[in-house]
Amino acid sequence: MKVEFSYKNGRVRAMAERDARVLQKLGKGSYLTCDLRSQVRNDSEDELTALRVKYQEVVGKKAYHGWTADDLSQKIAEHGEN
Repeated sequence: MKVEFSYKNGRVRAMAERDARVLQKLGKGSYLTCDLRSQVRNDSEDELTALRVKYQEVVGKKAYHGWTADDLSQKIAEHGEN
């Protein structure tokens, strides 16, 4: 993949990413890679995020990252009964 490498003196040059990585490690300049594709979030991820926040409020600690939305809902309900 081609990237634009910016030398410290201001010169910009298009080159292969592997070459730019080597030059950056040698301290000759820097380069950035940008993935401009938008990240699409679906409603289930938003629901899961909201449930994780609610779990932390109710229980007082962060939710396990492997739990699904159903697991979190169940654990919030169980904690509310106690």
